[in-house]
Amino acid sequence: MKWGMPDMMRSRFFFNSSVIRQNLRQHGWIGIIYSLVLLFALPLQLFLNNDPNPERRTVDNLFFIGGEIQMLFSVTVPVAAALFLFRYLQAKAPSDLWHRLPLRREHLLVSHTASGLILVLGPVWLTAAVTAIVRPMAGNMYIYSWADVGQWCLTLTILTLFLFIFSVFVGICTGQSVLQGVVIYILLVLPTVLLMLVNEHFSMYLYGYPAWYGLRGRSEVWSPLMHMIYVKTNPFTAGYLWLYSALSVLFFALSFVLYRKRDGEKAGQAIAFTYFNPLFKAGVMLCAMLISGTYFAHLRNQQLGWIIAGHLVGALIGYIAAEMIIRKTWLILSRKAALEFAGYAVLLGLVLYIPVSGLTGYENRVPAADKIVGVYASDNYSTYDAYWNNAYPFTDKQSPFIGDKDYVEAVRKLHQAMATMRPHPQNVEYRDFYLMYKLDNGRTLNRSYRVPVAGFEPELRAVMESDGYKRTLYRLYQLDEEIEGLRFSDYNKALIISDPQEMNELKEILKQEILNMSYEDQTGGQRSYATIQMIGMPDDEGYPYFSNYEWKHSFSKLTERLEQLGYADKIRITPGDVKSAEIIPNEYASRLSGNDRYDPERHLELARKENRSASVNDAAAIKDILDRGRYYTNSSGGYLVKLVYKEGREDFITLREEDLTPAIRAVLP
Repeated sequence: MKWGMPDMMRSRFFFNSSVIRQNLRQHGWIGIIYSLVLLFALPLQLFLNNDPNPERRTVDNLFFIGGEIQMLFSVTVPVAAALFLFRYLQAKAPSDLWHRLPLRREHLLVSHTASGLILVLGPVWLTAAVTAIVRPMAGNMYIYSWADVGQWCLTLTILTLFLFIFSVFVGICTGQSVLQGVVIYILLVLPTVLLMLVNEHFSMYLYGYPAWYGLRGRSEVWSPLMHMIYVKTNPFTAGYLWLYSALSVLFFALSFVLYRKRDGEKAGQAIAFTYFNPLFKAGVMLCAMLISGTYFAHLRNQQLGWIIAGHLVGALIGYIAAEMIIRKTWLILSRKAALEFAGYAVLLGLVLYIPVSGLTGYENRVPAADKIVGVYASDNYSTYDAYWNNAYPFTDKQSPFIGDKDYVEAVRKLHQAMATMRPHPQNVEYRDFYLMYKLDNGRTLNRSYRVPVAGFEPELRAVMESDGYKRTLYRLYQLDEEIEGLRFSDYNKALIISDPQEMNELKEILKQEILNMSYEDQTGGQRSYATIQMIGMPDDEGYPYFSNYEWKHSFSKLTERLEQLGYADKIRITPGDVKSAEIIPNEYASRLSGNDRYDPERHLELARKENRSASVNDAAAIKDILDRGRYYTNSSGGYLVKLVYKEGREDFITLREEDLTPAIRAVLP
């Protein structure tokens, strides 16, 4: 290899054209393959369609077209390019050869980096240019704009740049190519995995910790690799692109500094810089402790001895694995190693214990009323999630937090009761509650509890009978939206109401019925006559949204109005739809074992043997059963009814003592 005067001049500018040309000749196949793959995954896919009468489709972004192939190679080719171009750092002979050239190390780094960027960014820009050129051509089955092409190109350029620079940085810090590749992908997914492990750790040991909203929430965006995999449905915003651009600059600057200090003798070693060893050991041990501790805790129902043993086992496995990787041998036992392991174990044990201990005051923290701007409470987190992420369209966007003082105080009292008593309900009736406070400093405070019904009824009643709770849980904001129709359905019966006046009237009645529901109406296992589906106005793509409600037995005004309109019997089950009915005392669960106690047919068999079952033939009794029956549960008490419908369907319902009418009492066994 000859070095002329032009090369010597260019080396002042931190690159050498001869090195770049050599790299392109030797590794140009990487860029060629990457170009062919991207051209196949995007421009070619625009024209491939088996439909004989195709229609052009609009796409939200170009990652929807061949996105899986795009991402598969986008997360592997930049890493592979870095592995091949900087492989000379991981073997002594090539390392000595390159470093004996009349070039400074920063020249080598910049030249190899420039070579890699040409190989991995050139195909991206070529594909973007071709995609833009074929946009107006006949046969292109997709509609997209110039901005879509620019967004695709910018996103993939920044992500490719980040992956390549990050891979170079890892290669400088490690001394083995295989380990470099493994560490790259581990670090790319580590943020998400670590957040999930810590989230599980907190959910087990912090009473009230909301695992549904905690560190797990949208954790995939913390992993570049996971974010790229889900790029179609979770695109990179401008903030993330700026972040990865900044990280690329940071990692290149660190590579620049570390490469100058890298000892050539470290080729073949696991870690090129000894001051990274403690961080490597601690990281491996922490992950192993979280995995092992969580496994043992679940295996032995969170018994303290097993929890401690699980974390110690994880710490030991993690330490041994890290030491063997660093030393490249399994002969690691020594007095120093034992003392070092004890030090790491104690330190990491404190790191895991302190956040879940009483020192933080997390479990007892209930915000003061004067600090609360609004509160959200529900037994279904998806209601908040749907609202917050616009799963349903709104014309009048409002905050999901309700600031009514009485409602806020009712939620606070429930929260205070749970924080004080800390019940762990098992084999008893309970309700899940998700609490979120919007505080005056702009932050939110989130908690999740399983509230036992017994002993907490006053607090539950105060919250669940509040208008704020019902408006939140039952999504009453959707009843204010303009719709195309109301669809009532119950198995094989259905009716669509599209008259605007009737729809508005029924929506208003439904809203008032929900607001008037008592605590018993919401907790008594009340059945519904039918499902009410709101058919919303079509969106920009012509698709309507749907939202479901229930026509409950307690909705007397709604029932009365539907009867007046002549719709009721066209929707709900009537005695004429019932082929047969059989009723028995609901007291056989305690006399059965295993799965039999949950099988109502086994209850019926025992009752028949004891002549304690009765057939119900009276139409009035069947109507009362249909109107007052509750969903089947395994709880003892009251009566169990088996209904067989004429279309062949079977149903099991229960009746409490307060549900019995004279007509029903007359047919009891």
